[in-house]
This record gives sequence, structure tokens and C-alpha cells, in this order.
Amino acid sequence: MILFPQPRFITLGEGEYQFEPAAAREGLKEFYDRVTSGLPGIRVTRSPLCEKEEYRLEINENGAELTAGSDEGVFRAATSLWQMIRRFGGCLQYMSVQDKPELPRRGYMLDISRGRKPKVETIKTMIDYLASLKYNELQLYMEGECFKYEAYPEETKDFDCLTPADIRELDAYCRDRFIDLVPNQNSFGHMYTWLKKPAFRHLGLYEGDEVPSTLNPLLPESFEFMRKLYASLLPNFSSEYVNIGLDEAYGLGKYQIEEYCREKGKDTVFMEWLNKLSSHISETYGKKVMFWADMIYNYPQSYHLVPKDAVALEWGYELIQSQRMTDHCIAYRNAGVRYYVCPSTNTHGCFTGRMDVTTFNIRTCGELATEYGAEGILLTDWGDGGHPQSWIWSVNPIALCGQYGWNTGAKQDGETFKADFIRNAETYADEYFFGGAPLSRLMYRMANYYLLEPERVHVCTMSFKELTLPMNVTRYAHLFDMKDSGDDFYFDNVISYVRRVMDDIEKLDFDETWKREIRLTARFVELGAEVCKVKLHPEASKGKARELAETIDALLPEYKRLWDLRNYERGVEKFMEHLAARRDELLELAGE
Repeated sequence: MILFPQPRFITLGEGEYQFEPAAAREGLKEFYDRVTSGLPGIRVTRSPLCEKEEYRLEINENGAELTAGSDEGVFRAATSLWQMIRRFGGCLQYMSVQDKPELPRRGYMLDISRGRKPKVETIKTMIDYLASLKYNELQLYMEGECFKYEAYPEETKDFDCLTPADIRELDAYCRDRFIDLVPNQNSFGHMYTWLKKPAFRHLGLYEGDEVPSTLNPLLPESFEFMRKLYASLLPNFSSEYVNIGLDEAYGLGKYQIEEYCREKGKDTVFMEWLNKLSSHISETYGKKVMFWADMIYNYPQSYHLVPKDAVALEWGYELIQSQRMTDHCIAYRNAGVRYYVCPSTNTHGCFTGRMDVTTFNIRTCGELATEYGAEGILLTDWGDGGHPQSWIWSVNPIALCGQYGWNTGAKQDGETFKADFIRNAETYADEYFFGGAPLSRLMYRMANYYLLEPERVHVCTMSFKELTLPMNVTRYAHLFDMKDSGDDFYFDNVISYVRRVMDDIEKLDFDETWKREIRLTARFVELGAEVCKVKLHPEASKGKARELAETIDALLPEYKRLWDLRNYERGVEKFMEHLAARRDELLELAGE
């Protein structure tokens, strides 16, 4: 691997040129600034024939010549040169690189609403990594209680989270690295954080004592509420886009609006709300909307109602969902609807990710985007269940998706799984984060622990899910019941497997904080597997229940210490409350 993401065309020549290694020891942005201001052995030329991010890089006896038509193209060329100087100590073989991205938009979305809210410096670390992989879009997913909304100051007055000034700082940091920071505020479904509050509950769709999660789109007060959220958030972003969410609006067609939806059609009611929000945002802020497409992809007859210039976000994270995307992409293309494809890191609901699913999902999305004319790819990183997983588990999926967004390569054949892309992504992550230690392959292996569990579960694993459910609850939706899960054999295998992989990880020399986070992950998987065993036969597990309660007490302080290093404090309690509840139930089972 010479460059990652793999460029479109690279031709190697005879001979080498020695650049000053120190030139690339600083950050990418600093290197770019030095290149554009004049660095010995490096020349920048402009060509009006180059597309926006297209570049040519020539290395010969005279050094390096970077040719591009825009500052963004120069930045991509400088990124390639910076990467190679770092990798090869400054001694680079003569070569000619001709390169440009496969997809115009290559984005990463991080959930900051389910618990884990990274500090500004942590987000900057993420931005630098994205820039090194030639991403050009970042979204921070918001529901509530993660940003200081000026229209509702009481909601966040007692805890730290991102402020308007923080967003403006991050926006500028992104722009300096040619990344578009897109605001992402859900505006229909997933409004539980707001609607559970007494002052906002009446805006939801519900019956009885149910806590709503979907806004009532027919209430003028609902639109006024969203207007105020946008007024607090959108002026802090320079992007011409805003992601308004609208996914999983499970109240649509029910409760207070059931009759209206029956008369008009659920798809029409959805489109009315989408267009109302889009018109307001366009007229007030001059921005175009993005929205999750899951509420409309079964209604292609309504695609003509999608607002002009709106971008549909076609998401799907499982094997079956990935396969179904083909029909949706063809339908969007044929209807003239702008769209992205959206795979996932698949780290939510399992602590580690499920890397065989993740690599399939990312590859499928990348190839579909290229074949059927998507404008972009957006890798989503969710935080369900309190967001207990460390960001370190997202590093490899981010690298792999960077490859597919920039250069999809040859279409998948019948047998290779494009293993070279997977291995090169791992090598890049190892070099960037782990000092060259061969860690990523071991993380890949640990992330597939779920294959040893007795049941395959949609977007999660049994060992994770059972930690979030009470000890007396054995069934999870329609997907599995612990009572039908055989015996201890399966979960003993999970524990032995994770411990074996962790033993190999312990032998490697890399950042100690990252190692602690991976070690804690392994302990959580083991704990979840042990809880599954207790649920299989609770009466025979009283001694084990006491032991597991003590394990939880030992893990909680380390979880809190590691959380505080990179994240705002508020939100840590969400997963800790799950663990504390399991501890108390285990002690009760043990007779204490």
C-alpha cells in the first residue's frame, strides 16, 4: 500500500527523491499551509482543466509537483504527499498520481444525543482523521440535551455540552480542512428527549400514559417548537445543508392524527411536514434539507413531492437491508431525487461493531452509490443504549468507508470480499493511531465475537442487549428468547474467544488509554455473556450472581474515568444506570 485511500491511477518510476521527514511530522493542515506558502522541493501549479477535488502529483528528480484547479484539489494532493512522507520517512519513489473522488460527498455522522457527547478537542481529533482520509463532510446528530439551545436555556443550564461558540469553532476548524460541517437536528421521530418533559409532551403523538417519541405535525405549536430549535442551531453553521432527520416517526398514522392520515395517506402527511420544514429553512436560512428516507421508500408514487434540491438519505445497516437498497437507489435515480447511501460503523448495540457485517454494508453502499448515481455516502455512528462503546471501534470502519467514498474500485467479484481494501484500511488505522502496532486485525476478530452466540440479532448482539434488559426479562422483541438459547456452551465460547484475542492485544505496545478502552470493552462483552448464562438458569446461578455484581462494581469507576477523558460528563449515567440496575438485580438473586 503506497496511498490510502487507493488512488485512481498511480504509475511508479525508477529513482527516489528524499524529502525532509520533519515536514510531515506536524499535522496535515500545517503541512498544507507550508506547501502553499512555499516548501523546498514541492511546487504547486494550477490547471483550469482539473475538477474541484481532482489533482495530479508528480515525484521526480526535482521533487514533487502538485497540480490542481482549486484550493481543495491542492489540499487533496498535499494530503497524499503528507501521508507518503510520514509512511516512508521522506524517501519517495518516483511516481505519477492522477486522482479524483468517486463520489462528490463523503461524510461521517456521529450521534452525540444518546449519552456520549465528545468535547471539542475530541471532535477535532476526529476531524483531523477524517481529513487525512479525504472526507469532506461531518454531521453531529442531535436530538436534545447535547447543545445549548438559546431558545430553551433551562433544558441544559445545569450541565456542560456544546455551545454556539463551540459549533462556530468546529465549523471553522472543518472549513480549514475542506470539510463541510452539516447541522443535523431530528425534527419528527426520535424526539423522546424533548417529549418526555411535561412542558413538551403535548406536542407528541401518544395515547394514555405513553411517553411520545414523534411530534404531532398537525399542531402549529410543533412547527413553532422546531422553528425555535433551528433558530438556535442553524446560524452557527456555514454549510448550505441541514439534515432534519424525520426517520422512524413511528407515531405517523396513529393516535391524534390517525383519521387525518387515513384520509390523506401517511406518505402525503409525511411530505407535507417535510415540505413545510424545508420551505421555512430555505426561506429563512438559505439552506437545503437532507432527510432520512426510511419513511418514504415504500411510497415511490410520492417521490415527486420531495422538495427541490432536498437530499434523501437511504440508510440500511444489516445484510438484508443492504441487499434491498438496490431497488431504492434505482427508484430515486429514475424519479430524479437527489440521494446519499448511508452505511454504519455498526458499533451501536454490540460494544465492538460486527465487522463482517460492517465491511459488507460499506462495500455494498459504495458500489450502489457509484452504479446508480448517488451524490454521496454518509457513514453513520449511532449511540443506542447509552453509547457505551468507545470511538476507537469506529476507526477502522471510518478508514474503510473513506476508501469506498474516494475510490470504489472494481466491482465485487464472487469470492474476494475486496480483502485488500479491508487490510489496507487496517494498516492505515494502525499507522495513524497505534504507532504501527498490528492492532486493527485483532480488533476485527474481537468484533466478530457475536458469531459464537446462539442467535443472530438485528443491529445488536445478545451479550450487549441482555445488559440493558432486566434480569427477569428474557425475550427481546420478536428476535430471541434466552430460554430458547441452549446452554452455557455458546456463551463460554464467547468469553474464551474474547479473552484469547485480548491476550494478543495486551502483548502489543500502543497508547495506554486506547488499550484501557479496548480492555474495558472486552470485560463488558464477557460480563454480557455471563449475564446471558445467569438468565438461562437463574436458580442455579446464585453464587455467580454475587460474583457478577462485584464485577460491575469494579468496572463502573473505570468506565467513568475513561469517559471523562474525552467527553462531557452528562450522559455517562445512561449506561451506568443499566449496569447498576443489573447489579442490584443480581444481588437480589443472590439473596442479598
